[in-house]
Amino acid sequence: MGVFGLSLLARGSLLAVRLGIEGVSPRWLGGSDVPGWLGMASHLYLNRDLSYWLMGARPPLFPLTVALVYALGGTTLHAAILQAVFGALTPVLGFLLARRLFLRLDLPSPERLALLAGCVMALDPASVSASVALLAEPLFNLLFTACLLALTIFIQERRWQALAASALWMALAMLTRPTAIYFWLVAPLILIPLVREWWRPVLVLAAVGLAVYLGWSWRNLRYHGVFTYSLQTNFSLLFLRALSAEHLATGASPDDLQVAYVRDLYLGIGDTGAAELAAPEHFWRFLVADSPALYRQMGRMAREKLLRYWPYALLSTGVGAWRMFGITNSLPGRFRPFELVYHLLLYGLVVWGAWQAFRRRDWGILLLTLIPILYVTGLTLLAQTSAMDTRMRTPITAPLVILAVYGLGRLLRRSEGRQQPGQQSDQPDRDQAVA
Repeated sequence: MGVFGLSLLARGSLLAVRLGIEGVSPRWLGGSDVPGWLGMASHLYLNRDLSYWLMGARPPLFPLTVALVYALGGTTLHAAILQAVFGALTPVLGFLLARRLFLRLDLPSPERLALLAGCVMALDPASVSASVALLAEPLFNLLFTACLLALTIFIQERRWQALAASALWMALAMLTRPTAIYFWLVAPLILIPLVREWWRPVLVLAAVGLAVYLGWSWRNLRYHGVFTYSLQTNFSLLFLRALSAEHLATGASPDDLQVAYVRDLYLGIGDTGAAELAAPEHFWRFLVADSPALYRQMGRMAREKLLRYWPYALLSTGVGAWRMFGITNSLPGRFRPFELVYHLLLYGLVVWGAWQAFRRRDWGILLLTLIPILYVTGLTLLAQTSAMDTRMRTPITAPLVILAVYGLGRLLRRSEGRQQPGQQSDQPDRDQAVA
């Protein structure tokens, strides 16, 4: 309860501050993406179908929760409060995950370390900020952390109910943000080393993940003529990834490149009239392509640009990583020195913790934290480097903090001087895998 109270206090305070700013209403919590999400919610509430155009880019679960709030007589403000509650519950699940992992390891005061991890998650600046927004992250982060917790319970106790829960949370996360749509392909990297009959849980997760993937892709085929989970894929690759690479390579302004891209896309499908009227802001029209031909043209153009400017695409990945892991733009500038110091300590301990887990063969904590970290980071940076913020890394706040606190625990163990005389301090312990 302490972790939940601290977490809710931090998010409630920030929500009150943001709502108190003159000219800011609940509708605008989260920036320019909010109207799109609320448009989806209004459509679901009024029409009760999946035909809304923006669903071609974004899955429906978050706007469905907002629509449910409307149906129960609530307002957008109530939806924002619900978001803060989702955000406050996520560190609680992270604490439970940390406790399960730490209690099976040779750590000093594992209960206290787990509580420390929960408190850090509760106060993590990026997570607090992302929780107080009318965007999909609060719900997604809760579901993704629940998926990891249930998967950990299955690995430790072989309870098939836990595996079913993990598959359910994964499916719901997939229907909240496309970030989770390939996790069922990555989960075997966790299960194979830790579970003897690994193929059974792998099949369960694959069956559920594939069913959700095919089901929502069929929806996009029906309404947009393209069999893909999200039509935002080619949009992100072209206007967020390739455009960034060409900007670095040529020095051309983003506005000029956006106009050129829009013009080339329309010319590619033979629409000369639209090409002549191209303007920088028109690139948003391609978030959900008007036709399958246009969507395919976007993909071809993105691949051509990325191949042509591939060194700069690689270089821009570093810029994207800084935006993803560095500074939370939605927080006041005076807060940045603290956040930089916090991130320096956090990521330093993450690296140390990963190294120690590898050397000591603590495979359980290593795989259950590092695989999700690499998965979310890799998938995010593959798709985009611009339009980034630390909210993109909030799904993996729990794994990051757990691995960092594990590293801190290893440092504390060293400082205690509990090694026997003559024993090497860096000698690996016995196998502490959660399996």
